[in-house]
Amino acid sequence: MSALSLSPFFVKYIAIWTSFCLVAVCILVWDRKRLLPEWREYVRFLGVPWKLCLFVPAFLFVTFAGRYTNDETWDLVTGSGMAILTFLTAPWAIGLIYQVLVGRRSSRYLIVAIALMLFSSSWFYDAYLLWRDGVYTPRWAGNLLLSPFIYVAAGMLWNLEAQDRWDFHDHASFRLSFVRATWPSRPVDTRFAPLILASIPLILIAAFILVAFVGWNVGLFR
Repeated sequence: MSALSLSPFFVKYIAIWTSFCLVAVCILVWDRKRLLPEWREYVRFLGVPWKLCLFVPAFLFVTFAGRYTNDETWDLVTGSGMAILTFLTAPWAIGLIYQVLVGRRSSRYLIVAIALMLFSSSWFYDAYLLWRDGVYTPRWAGNLLLSPFIYVAAGMLWNLEAQDRWDFHDHASFRLSFVRATWPSRPVDTRFAPLILASIPLILIAAFILVAFVGWNVGLFR
């Protein structure tokens, strides 16, 4: 760890986002009696086999691909940490936003959802690199603008579920899990086949942002 070197702007920025995250933590602690049973259901929700099967290759890519880019901030810690945080929190955070918008949950949960999204996709990255390098990364703004798109796409992807409703083509339909009153309980229908077409655009959004906005050291692949 290097000695910290921060401009007044970044001192204020860190104070703001740290305070925002602490407010979110206070909300979670205050509502813990309600949330603990919900989180137990959420663990089972994430444990659907196709979600784990999609997460594993994504995790491996995001963890190890940084060495082949010109992005000095993409290392094992930033890659693996953001991947794990996204998988664990994005489906719940996106569901919280929907529930607040439709009146199923208090508006204070918008603070929780936004804090989860920005910490997982940006502020964890900022804090680690500040600890590693001793300066606030100059890539912070670009990451803050781009990574939330990956987070939202991942949250939508892992909220997809099949429905046992058949149309005249004899194909199962699908929906987003968080529209269910029983969300985040594990879906009854855990098949992935009906979700393939719906998942492709979400996967492509995340892949495009990961691949298109960095320079790749092609020579390292030879």
